[in-house]
Amino acid sequence: MSRRKSSAPPVSKRRRGDNVPAFGAPTEDDASLLQPSRFPISTALSTRILTQKATVPSLSSLAARCFVTHVQALSENERSWAYSKRYLKRLPDILVPRLFSMLRSSCPTLLSHGLIVLYFLRGPSLVLSSDLPGVQRQTITSVAHNTALRELYLIGFDKFADTVFVSILASLPQLRILVLRGCSKVGTKTAEVIGNACPSLTTLNLNYTSVPPVSLLGPLTSCANLEVLKVAGIQNWTDATFAKLLAGLTQGQPDMTLPHMKTLKFRQLGLSDTSMHTFIALCPHLTRLDVSFTRLHRPPLSIVTPAYALEKMSLTSTVLSSTDVVSLISTLPNLQTLYLGALGSGQCSSSSIGNISAMTMTDDTLIWLTEALEKFEHLEKLSLVGNTKLGLTSRHDEHGPLANLILRVGRKCKHLNLSGLPYLQSRDLCGLVSESVHDSPPRLEELALNNTGIDDDAAPYLACCSSLVLLEIAGTKLTSSGLFPVIDACTNLEKLDLTSCRGIKVADRRRFFEVWESEWKKI
Repeated sequence: MSRRKSSAPPVSKRRRGDNVPAFGAPTEDDASLLQPSRFPISTALSTRILTQKATVPSLSSLAARCFVTHVQALSENERSWAYSKRYLKRLPDILVPRLFSMLRSSCPTLLSHGLIVLYFLRGPSLVLSSDLPGVQRQTITSVAHNTALRELYLIGFDKFADTVFVSILASLPQLRILVLRGCSKVGTKTAEVIGNACPSLTTLNLNYTSVPPVSLLGPLTSCANLEVLKVAGIQNWTDATFAKLLAGLTQGQPDMTLPHMKTLKFRQLGLSDTSMHTFIALCPHLTRLDVSFTRLHRPPLSIVTPAYALEKMSLTSTVLSSTDVVSLISTLPNLQTLYLGALGSGQCSSSSIGNISAMTMTDDTLIWLTEALEKFEHLEKLSLVGNTKLGLTSRHDEHGPLANLILRVGRKCKHLNLSGLPYLQSRDLCGLVSESVHDSPPRLEELALNNTGIDDDAAPYLACCSSLVLLEIAGTKLTSSGLFPVIDACTNLEKLDLTSCRGIKVADRRRFFEVWESEWKKI
């Protein structure tokens, strides 16, 4: 096994080019890979907008960006606003969803109920979420007038009754994508109308709703081309209630399958192996499977058959044994995304996540896993977040299993999450350094090292990641002087998570790029 040098090439103290914001660039989309709940999290995320290179926006894009930039001023002038609304009315349907998306991000308070209904409830796609203050019950019910709608996203409306959604879906026969995530009162009636009125659905997202298992019988049998089913976090799903769905699906059709199903999300469901294995076996062409935060004890054997070509799998916070995990993964060479966070912690158990003795992934497991993953040519995203035993037995070794993983697998990924590994040390990142000038730099675009044991000694290794866009180092010992050269070298870096970094002033954590500009770049 080759060993990387523990030193990196010197890092320039200066970065060429100016930091010119991209006009109308989209905002960041924060997401958590480990936590199953939707509790607010305080973070110190520092961001900057870099100039986009080698891209020439279309005239329609430039016009939309210009309008969004000046819409607040236009709305304050009665004459200008009346003129602008006339042109909004003439906007082609195909452009309405994109402009609405830009306005939601930049000035959500301007989007009143009346404005939304008059100008934005048209076009092939519509996204409404509960964080838009102007959305009312009447806004939702008005969606029914756009009978040609093909994609509908209603997110987080936990105060509206099941009947509200029933009233609109009955009028939308051309829907292909329906997302009702977080609409917690959506239940049996909505599921029934989906099965009766939306036969062309290919994507159905019912995460965090109240739909019982048996109510999925209609959509699963009527929507013949259904490819994506997401039912994460629905309460009161048990083996007994799920058995009614399984019985209904196979009644009179013992060989019944769901041949078009490609994505299945069972995250945070109270189902046992028997229920999940039986349903998964009905989906012979799955490419994406999420069974994280469930009671899964043994892997579903059906996914290792030759017919399967899984590209994404999430086993985070399951109690699978190390042997089963490695055996399963070694049979899935087409994986592009693999989440193995907090193995052994069990379903949504915060106490287990904090209990190191409950974790099943050890250094020995990591050695076997590295051997398997090194052969995977398509792997781009890997998460081992929260596996607190990793590095424990090798913490005094010069080149332990964590360093070996980063060297042989991690540097080839685009996204790597090693957060929550307290025994991960700076020297474990030495695999990020190229052995020779002929080697390519790491492909990493997103690297998460929150709550690990790294300090300023990690800076030379991090600086080798020239493609890095997002770096998360919350709760580490990195200081400003260690981080400045990293920003110098990583010219694509746009986001830094510096939450609880005691080596960086609290006032600087959300504006660290500005601090770098004033205290380092111009020196």
